[in-house]
Amino acid sequence: MSEAAIRIDAVSKTYAGGKQALDNVSFDVPRGQIFGLLGPNGAGKSTLINILAGLVNKTGGHASIWGFDIDADPRNAKYSIGIVPQEIVFDPF
Repeated sequence: MSEAAIRIDAVSKTYAGGKQALDNVSFDVPRGQIFGLLGPNGAGKSTLINILAGLVNKTGGHASIWGFDIDADPRNAKYSIGIVPQEIVFDPF
């Protein structure tokens, strides 16, 4: 099977105020591969992960997880990805 586990095609994100976090990012993560997303602070790593998880809207491009387009089929795309944050904050009430 040649389907990519994650496909990112020309994804862009510009926040209010004109701050561009992502500019036409494209890559595929092949099935069965271990993948690390590395970069300096402010490079857009968290923004890209949050776009894939459906937490942040992209301003351009296409993305899919296991073939589920995050815009056309967001429910199945979200069911296909999990995120564990680096820091977990519990509210003690």
